[in-house]
Amino acid sequence: MWRYLLLLLFLPATLCAQKTDSAYIQSFPRKNTVELYGGTYSTTFKFRTRRHRQSNYKLAVNSSGYIGGDISYKWLYLQYSVNIPGTELDNKGTYHYRLIRMQFGSHAVSIEPFYNAYNGLLIPDHDHKGYEAFQGIDFTNAGLDIFYYINHKKYSYKAASSFSEQQLQSAGSVFLVATPLWHQIRWKKPTPHLIKDSLTYNLLSSNPSWLSLVFKGGYTHNIVLGNHKWIIGPAITMGAGALHEINTKNTRLQAVTDIQGTINAGYNGAKYYAYLNASWENLNTNLLVKDMHRTDWNLSLTVGYRFAHLPRKLLGIL
Repeated sequence: MWRYLLLLLFLPATLCAQKTDSAYIQSFPRKNTVELYGGTYSTTFKFRTRRHRQSNYKLAVNSSGYIGGDISYKWLYLQYSVNIPGTELDNKGTYHYRLIRMQFGSHAVSIEPFYNAYNGLLIPDHDHKGYEAFQGIDFTNAGLDIFYYINHKKYSYKAASSFSEQQLQSAGSVFLVATPLWHQIRWKKPTPHLIKDSLTYNLLSSNPSWLSLVFKGGYTHNIVLGNHKWIIGPAITMGAGALHEINTKNTRLQAVTDIQGTINAGYNGAKYYAYLNASWENLNTNLLVKDMHRTDWNLSLTVGYRFAHLPRKLLGIL
């Protein structure tokens, strides 16, 4: 399966950027931006046996509200964000969540490398409607989302996802996605009494890691209103693939399914822009011992300002 992964990495380089239809897509004269944003997020992991679909074990990320800002000037991009104190699910323990995601490509192809790391999770306590700390466990994954938009001459994913282009007329597109992914769970000092379910304990204490490759398809549409300055951009994605567990004797491939939904809506002016983003994803990973279902959702508000290049170079390089 992994020979096809190498093909995916080189395929985007062979796709030439084609011209867009100027009646549908227009770039902004001001290329640089400064943004302020804030929002909230949630990530949960449910472990289930294949015969019994009910959830019998659950872990949660110590999610919270957040605020931040970024600046994009020529080739430089800087970003910083912090959690809002008092909004965490549990503010007593020490938890770390790292997310790195980039986006680059042409109008036809978007390549989005990403890295997620969760250090320390929470065990929901249903009796007391609270959480128990699960320290010393790490969930890490890294991969690529490679998008190809069929109707890239009329549809702009840049206008929909980051409001960095102007969609002049409503247009939609079918798109294809390939996602190679590496995932690892590390539990440094397994504690049997912490997890009552023996199968989940066996899975997490074995420090599993796996490689997966998922192919997806979807549809997205930019709905343009108000003299092409307001956009509503929904998208739906569904797909399936296979995974290979690395540190087990299991040589057969297991199934992976993924469903995603996103919507961006807001004002996209020549100088100022602002938009709401809501996203949801359910990733089902069928491991040998147990299935792992990861559910993510995010809600955020972004306000941005576009500005032109400065008349002189900064530090002689920008």
